[in-house]
Amino acid sequence: MVSNRQNSSPTPAQQTSTIFPPAQEISAGIWKITLPIPFPLKTVNVYALVGKTGWTLIDTGMGTPAAREAFTAGLKKANLNIAHLQSIVLTHHHPDHIGLSGELQEQSGARVYMHPIDEQTLHFIWSETTPRRFSAVSNFFRQHGMEPTTPTLTETPPPDPKAMRAVLRVPPHEAFTLVEDGETLEIAGERYEVFWVPGHSDGLIALFRRRDGVFLAADHVLPRITPNIGLYSTHDRPNPLGDYLNSLSKVANLPASIVLPGHGEPFTHLHERTDEISAHHAERLHHILQLLAPEPRSAYAITCQLFASRLKSDDALRMAFAEVLAHLEYLRFTGKVAQKLVADERILYTLV
Repeated sequence: MVSNRQNSSPTPAQQTSTIFPPAQEISAGIWKITLPIPFPLKTVNVYALVGKTGWTLIDTGMGTPAAREAFTAGLKKANLNIAHLQSIVLTHHHPDHIGLSGELQEQSGARVYMHPIDEQTLHFIWSETTPRRFSAVSNFFRQHGMEPTTPTLTETPPPDPKAMRAVLRVPPHEAFTLVEDGETLEIAGERYEVFWVPGHSDGLIALFRRRDGVFLAADHVLPRITPNIGLYSTHDRPNPLGDYLNSLSKVANLPASIVLPGHGEPFTHLHERTDEISAHHAERLHHILQLLAPEPRSAYAITCQLFASRLKSDDALRMAFAEVLAHLEYLRFTGKVAQKLVADERILYTLV
C-alpha cells in the first residue's frame, strides 16, 4: 500500500459506482488492467505479460466484487484465459497486490514468484499470528508516543474468515518459487531481470526487460506520489528509508523506455522522477531536524506537527507515524539525532 493522506478510504460498495479505465495494451504483449481497491488510492495496476504459449500476471489486486468485475472485463478485452496463466509474480506482500493470488494459482496451477523476505511476511501476516503482529506493532508505536488505534487491514483481518478469504487468499508455501536480486526470470517468452528494491516493503522486487527498456516498477517509483516508507516494528529491516534511497539509486540510471507503476499511469524519464522523490525525502528530513531544534520530541509529536489536520483516520495516522519513524531512524543511523529514554519508558529524539 501507499500513502495518500488527503482522502478517506472508499467502501467496496462505493467503488462499484466508479468508472475505471479499460484494459490497455501498453506495449506489444503487455496489458495494463486497472482494478479498484478499498484504500485511499482507489486503484491498483496489474499487468498481463502475454507470450505465445501462455501468459504471466504481475500482481493480482484484491477480490472485492468491483475488482473481480474489472479483472474479468480486462481479461476479456485482452483475450486471456485463466487456464493459460502460467506464472504469477507478486512484487510485494501488501494486500492490494496479492489478494486474488491464492484463487488464481489454485485455478491455473501457475508458478508464483516472490522475494523470500516478503513471501515469509505474506504468510506471517495472513495467518493466525496476525493479532499478535498488531499487538507487537502497537507496543512498538506506544514506545514512540502513540496511543493504541484501530487495527488496519494488514494487521488484523475482519471477524468473518469466509468473507475475508473471498477478498484475500494467498497460495500455499509450496506454490512459490523464491527469487533473489540479480536473477533472470524467463516468463511469457521474455527475459526479465529481478531488482530487489527494499524500502516500501522489505522484499519488494521490480522487473526490467533490457532488450527494450520496459521497467515494471511496482510501488518502488510512482508517477505522482511517493510510496509510503514506514517502520512498523523491530521485526522489520531497521532503516527502511536508507534502504529506499539506496534502492532509488540502484534503478535511477536504468535505460528504461517506459516505467509501469503499481499505481497511476505509465511514464518515462525514470531518472528525473527518482531525483524528485529523493529531493522530497531530503526536504522532509530537513523539516524534522528543524522541529527537533527547540527540544527533544517523540515521533508522535513530530507526526502531529507535520501532518496535523490531514490525518483523517486511524489508518492514515499509523501510516504517517510509521513514515516519520523511518525518517527519524534514518537520521539516527546517519548520526544526526539520538534516542533519549524518558521516565515512562517513552522514546524521544534529540539532535546530536
